[in-house]
Amino acid sequence: MAQKFVGVDLGNRRVKIAVITSGFRGAQVMHVWEKSVSGTPGEGGDPTDPAIDTALKMIEERGLAGLPTGVCLPGGSGSYRVLTFPFEDPRQIAQAVTFEADGQFPLPIEELAVDHLTIKRGDGQGRALVVAAKRTTIQHVTARFELAKLNLKLVTTSALALAQALSTLPAPELPPGSTDPGEPVRLIVDIGYKSTDVVALAKTGPVGARTLRRGTRQLVRELKKAWRVDAQTAERTLAEQGNVDDPAVRRALQPLLRELEHTRQWLRAELGCQIVEIQLAGGASRLRGLGPWVGRELGLQVGPVAPAEGGALRGVQGREWGGALVALGAAVATGRRPLIQLHDAFDGGAGDGQWLQKQVPTLAALGVAILAFAFADSLVKVRAAERERDAYAAELEAETADVFGTAYGSSDLVRAKLASVDGGDMRSQIPERGALEVLELLTKHTAPEGGRQAPEALPLPPGYTTGVGPDGLPAIMGPDGQPVPMGPDGQPLIPGVDPTGAAPPAGEPPAGEEGEGFALAPVTDINAGVLPDDDLVVTSIEIRELKVEMNVSATRSTTQDRLAVKLERIACIDEITKGVVRDRNDRNTFEMTLDHNCYTGNTAMEGAVEEQSDEAEGAVGEAAAEEEDDNGEG
Repeated sequence: MAQKFVGVDLGNRRVKIAVITSGFRGAQVMHVWEKSVSGTPGEGGDPTDPAIDTALKMIEERGLAGLPTGVCLPGGSGSYRVLTFPFEDPRQIAQAVTFEADGQFPLPIEELAVDHLTIKRGDGQGRALVVAAKRTTIQHVTARFELAKLNLKLVTTSALALAQALSTLPAPELPPGSTDPGEPVRLIVDIGYKSTDVVALAKTGPVGARTLRRGTRQLVRELKKAWRVDAQTAERTLAEQGNVDDPAVRRALQPLLRELEHTRQWLRAELGCQIVEIQLAGGASRLRGLGPWVGRELGLQVGPVAPAEGGALRGVQGREWGGALVALGAAVATGRRPLIQLHDAFDGGAGDGQWLQKQVPTLAALGVAILAFAFADSLVKVRAAERERDAYAAELEAETADVFGTAYGSSDLVRAKLASVDGGDMRSQIPERGALEVLELLTKHTAPEGGRQAPEALPLPPGYTTGVGPDGLPAIMGPDGQPVPMGPDGQPLIPGVDPTGAAPPAGEPPAGEEGEGFALAPVTDINAGVLPDDDLVVTSIEIRELKVEMNVSATRSTTQDRLAVKLERIACIDEITKGVVRDRNDRNTFEMTLDHNCYTGNTAMEGAVEEQSDEAEGAVGEAAAEEEDDNGEG
């Protein structure tokens, strides 16, 4: 007989609930509801409380209290790693995964709830997709639902719930004629309010997952500055009129596009997988033109997410799943064998890793009887371990006395000391951008509007060529190999060649800005940006923590002012100091100093404190979001 199961998605802005019936013939979707989260966390309260309050009220109003329930944590609460082992046996992987995962996350393994999913590749190596979430968050969610006397069976994360809901999709296939040997995967991108969940699905299931610290909230913040409106107006305008045809929207989406490209490169390099299709979900996926634009930028097929109708899952057609897919995945996982289970009390069968971990205590109990015969040898080893521990403690005290001026004999004391520095959040000092990314950022803003335009070449008589003069600037070389001298108007003096086509009227000064030659028209609009005929050249740039120094040359003296206005729009730049404009070789040179926080710590600006708080409370991983590819994250 089919039984009903409830899936709850504790979103940051909206709570979604899906109800299915599941039996031997498969699952049937019955109902899908969603409701906006109301209220804010009280003083000292958990950030998940408003969403939990909304979910409990919805369950009570619809009479779902007695049904088995699965809960998906808010987006950004989970952290993911892909670990590699020299063996493929799932039981061996289950026994070793906890030890391998220790040190892979910003928090100690004792403070995390961890489960894993074995990745089957058939290449002689074992792999596991490891999922971790803060144990305090799991305990709080569990306590709230059990206090309401609900039948809580499952706690999972958004990325794995997406994979569970889409398990009925046909296996992805390589494009016709493709010679790429990689395994084809489908990338699911769920763009939430505070974060974006990404999961890669292969023929055998999920092979990698990520949580990106960028969502609709960051998009609204950037558009608010570009459109010069308040946050509420920017959010409403984005929802009602937002379109990727707007250059401001495209610029705001560039970081997300870059993360998707990084994910594609990581999957290819580490797992030998090739993304053949992207499916978009979440509120921002409804942005007009987003799918086709992402497809053109990445050269991939992109479309909305849609679970497949079939015998294993029915009743999905005719519904819009962009927002409720996570809730559907939680319901399906509750009624079946879940991919990932972070709740210890589940009795309906967990993932391979969770099941094996539950058997470890039984195996350990059997081993005690055997190891009793080796008691004497064990006692010697214990004493040796105690001596080693004492030696490490003494070394720790010596090192901490040297660094802090006070000896600390335990890791807890060291953590407490570190937590007292810079507000207690050491992750706020982890770089979110590297020097190369800062260089890319500055390069884009120093580029002229409409792109650079190559100057028209002058017709040169025989024997004259173009080259580089002793000052390193382009020059015209005469038959003797020496640079041709320049005239008062800044044009080369070549016998028989009139570079202007006509000499300026006698007695009239050249038009344009002072010292810039008669071919340049003056620019009085300070917001005009860098123009192609400014011929702006960054002769040197030095990027340091909190400081950038640039040496720039241009044809107009007003270029510095217009460039400064353009650079001030970069959120992580705090102050710009302009230097004196000097005339050198008929070009205006100047120095600019930029005070910034682009290179170290969090980059932006308004709401930065709020974002840091969200990171500390919400997610375990992704503390170094831009560096996760180096840690083997999917």
